Amino acid sequence: MTSKTETLGSYSPAMVMPSIRRVGEATEPRKKHFSISSVVGEFHRSLMKLTPVPLLATLLFASLVTNAVAYGQQLSNFGWHSATVPFRVIAVSSDGSSIWACGADEGIAVSSDGGTHWQLKHQSADGNLLLGIQFVNSKMGYAAGTGGLILMTEDGGESWTSHAGPNETILQISFSDPEHGLIRTIGSLESTVDGGKNWSPIAVANDPDVLKKFPYTYSLAALDGEHMAVMLKEGAAQYESQTFLVTDDAGKSWRSINVPNVTLYSFLPLHGKYWAVGTEVVGKDRPGGGHGVPVALYSGDGVNWVHSTNDLSACGPEMCTLCTTQGCLSSNGTITDFFGKGTTYRIFPSEPKLTTKWAATDSAMCFAGSTLLCSGLTAVDKPAAGRGPMPVRTTPGPLGIASSQGPHCISCGLDRILVDPKAQGTFTIKLSLDVARDGTVTTVEVDGAPTPEIKSRIEQQVQQWLFEPYMKDGMRVNLKLNTRIQVNVIHPR
Repeated sequence: MTSKTETLGSYSPAMVMPSIRRVGEATEPRKKHFSISSVVGEFHRSLMKLTPVPLLATLLFASLVTNAVAYGQQLSNFGWHSATVPFRVIAVSSDGSSIWACGADEGIAVSSDGGTHWQLKHQSADGNLLLGIQFVNSKMGYAAGTGGLILMTEDGGESWTSHAGPNETILQISFSDPEHGLIRTIGSLESTVDGGKNWSPIAVANDPDVLKKFPYTYSLAALDGEHMAVMLKEGAAQYESQTFLVTDDAGKSWRSINVPNVTLYSFLPLHGKYWAVGTEVVGKDRPGGGHGVPVALYSGDGVNWVHSTNDLSACGPEMCTLCTTQGCLSSNGTITDFFGKGTTYRIFPSEPKLTTKWAATDSAMCFAGSTLLCSGLTAVDKPAAGRGPMPVRTTPGPLGIASSQGPHCISCGLDRILVDPKAQGTFTIKLSLDVARDGTVTTVEVDGAPTPEIKSRIEQQVQQWLFEPYMKDGMRVNLKLNTRIQVNVIHPR
């Protein structure tokens, strides 16, 4: 079939430019309990819908941690290598012993040797784009993506079958078993108790307007056949305030629950409990006000929460903002796991290209970016100080976003401030990107970046952008998009 390319000149997301903090304020953002200005939410909303107006954006790029890897650990036995998978990888996950990857052409593959070799388990030529994959246990897993596609396995990934879903892209998904689950699409938040044959929109009895006040779905968590929960945010950024929607009757009724004095960055089901990780403000009654400390909470019902007594000290510098069932990134170099009886640490070589899409086993980890990279892990007694920037997670766009007449962006993350010792000021940068028929970005041209490092950073992030497949005359076509961004660059402290 002949590929068509549609050129959309000067198409770009409209947005409002946030204000820039002073360097001193940007270097210690986690010592206080706060919420980023609502303009960040406006920034993300604008990226989710392309309109023919110039793009004005600011980018955030965390300054490098200068501490070297500590405690005399030798890194010669492991290092990052590119993994060869027969499709473009969008997301990764782990079932505890193996690492799973999903992505273009409905591709699903697994590696049991740390990402060196991969076995293809499912693929459909010119199929939908799988945006996420998860395993509930060693046997049951699920994946979902564009076109309302839901795939499930009950035999450890050997075979995958299609389940009924809505006729629109599934941005987030969580199932506790083959029957009970939650999905977030572009326009709705729904649950099912019959494997997707029927879907029910979530309505909150004690706070009917909660989805308007907290329109960003940060995480979905289906715990068991009766208990499901959603963590909502006021804005797209991980530091925005949050609330929970919980049900204990399989979605028949929902209520809103607020946990005071915390800002939560991760929320997931694990070991039969909900876990939430973030920052808690303590000492508010003391002179000078309170200060933020790392916190890990768990709950069996989403209403009553208990503080974990495990050691969270490794989360102090970076606050453990990116957690999976295998632990949390406490730095760009350490996975800290406090979800068990104690706290354990595994280290990996710091990597500037590290993304939020990572997964690990006891001995290896992989992350998905413009390519799939994997490395070995080493268990240590103490955490190591990473030497690279931490990736920053954002949510899908807000619920109820209007449909776009142009290409709709599924995920178009950009940092908001760039830190570079060789440049300072405001710069207008031209972008030209090729988008494949499946919505992935194939090539990026960056013109006008003040330094090679800034150019490389922008290229890395734009290469990870994902779009709804663009239809013309009933066919999916390639796209050529041209846009401009305005970046603000500051010197490191």
